[in-house]
Amino acid sequence: GEYWMLVRDKMIADFNILEETKKKMGFYGTKTTTYRNFVFNQPKESKYYNQPVTSIVEPDALKKDPQFWNTARHEELSPKEKTIYHMIDTLQNMPVFNTYLNVIQMITSGYYYKGNFDWGPYMSTISFNNLEGTRFRIGGRTSNDFSTKVMLTGHVAYGTKDEAFKYNAEVMYMLAKNPRRALGGGIKHDIEQLGTGLNAFREDFLLASVFRRSPANKLSMVDQYKVYYDHEWFTGFLNTFGITHRRLYAPSSGPFIIHDQNTGDTISHTSISTTEFSINTRFAFGEKIIMGEFERTSLGAKYPIVEIQYGYSPAKSFGSEYEYQRLQVRTEHWFNIMTWGWSKYTIEAGQVWGRVPYTLLKIHPGNETYIFDEYAFNLMNYYEFVSDKYVNFSYTHHFSGLFLNHIPLMRKLKWRELAWVKGVVGTISNQNKAFNDFPVGTSDLHQPYFEAGVGVENIFRFIRIDGVWRLSHLDNPNAKKFGIMVSMLFDF
Repeated sequence: GEYWMLVRDKMIADFNILEETKKKMGFYGTKTTTYRNFVFNQPKESKYYNQPVTSIVEPDALKKDPQFWNTARHEELSPKEKTIYHMIDTLQNMPVFNTYLNVIQMITSGYYYKGNFDWGPYMSTISFNNLEGTRFRIGGRTSNDFSTKVMLTGHVAYGTKDEAFKYNAEVMYMLAKNPRRALGGGIKHDIEQLGTGLNAFREDFLLASVFRRSPANKLSMVDQYKVYYDHEWFTGFLNTFGITHRRLYAPSSGPFIIHDQNTGDTISHTSISTTEFSINTRFAFGEKIIMGEFERTSLGAKYPIVEIQYGYSPAKSFGSEYEYQRLQVRTEHWFNIMTWGWSKYTIEAGQVWGRVPYTLLKIHPGNETYIFDEYAFNLMNYYEFVSDKYVNFSYTHHFSGLFLNHIPLMRKLKWRELAWVKGVVGTISNQNKAFNDFPVGTSDLHQPYFEAGVGVENIFRFIRIDGVWRLSHLDNPNAKKFGIMVSMLFDF
């Protein structure tokens, strides 16, 4: 024939931690995909090719009755597959099985599913910090049983030291899922840790409270109101338009001290107010994603993913006290290197235009916990370095067992080695240096900051341990030169 087409594809995934499956409990999964009804030389309208996924699932696909599947299947179930269906139907009617299932869902998601509401995250129910003392929190989000169009999220928290209530409430309304069109908004009165990485745990995450290398004494109270709109123009091209009003209160270390260059006065501020109009753009051509009802998970892309963030805050209007513009451009990419494993790099550059307090500049992301954060500088302290013009980078190579596979025990355990390096170069303009009194321990990057590490991942399938070295600014106060850090990632 003229065309060769894939008609049957079978995949087997082994989820056993050790090789000795006859002695140790484990499991594996299979997926069989069959294809038919190919169409050639009949192009569809352009809207069809602008879908964000290559496989389109009908909304009622999971609501078909058994009779439908008996006629729609490409091939009849084997006797073994019929037995599995019968076993699953039996298990779903067993209370003990449903209890185990609920426990597993809680562990993997952080929420307890109950009807129309998901309670959690349960790891934030109790936590500790210097500002609030012992913090108690209760909250959650509506489930898909409540609605697949509207999701409500919120929590209430109370601190025993400051004896104050905090709260957060958000709403998201899905106008369309494919392509994505979503409206959202929220109101917040709660604490924040400025200068954390993209993957940092929440301020009230229990493990972050326990596994800290220094006290949580740099938290700030924030009052925030925001609205946003997501608009996916076509596959891999998403804009988010937003308006965010924030009042940031000075941290417990002291008020914001600024110098009025017109009058020469030194002014102490207990809060800073801004209203920012933002446009964020995301290019991710060839990206594979897992789509939920409201959220998406990226599985990576063939080409580099680029994100551009622009924000403008006017002066003396819309409740804003300072005028500035900010621009941030970020790219990341995954790629294989022959049989030597695979690499990932990120590059980010940004600039802030305007004379503003230091909290509105780029606070380079630090980490004062023992939990590794891929998107932060893990031996940099919070608030240690700020810039209004900067470039940072990171490069990680995963060797996928290139060396450890030569050790029989390591090959059996399937542990994998990796190495990485990251750094940042930045400056602060003379006008912002003269405008600010920086807190003790905060400065500009008069020379680049670097750190590097080596690690082992896939320990028991989901644990990663890194040894991290700080390579510059070693004489700074409270500088930690070396650390052992842990993180968790399910990677099969």
